[in-house]
Amino acid sequence: MEYTFTLKYRLYDHDGDEEALIYRLFEAGCDDALPGIGQSGRLALAFAREAESATAALESAIADVREAVDNAELVEVLPD
Repeated sequence: MEYTFTLKYRLYDHDGDEEALIYRLFEAGCDDALPGIGQSGRLALAFAREAESATAALESAIADVREAVDNAELVEVLPD
């Protein structure tokens, strides 16, 4: 089943290279997310993730982001 949700992060020590950040997210498995980097030091990812359950979708998305951006703090989770 497909689950849609948004994860919002605060980025610490971000070098400002958004293209590299998006590439790392894609390589880490976030190819099912639409990134938003409109505010400095913030990242929003709108996911449409296939998973067995909503919990599995959220947990795998959070793990993928952590792999790509280890200095990101999850600040908000929103259902869509």
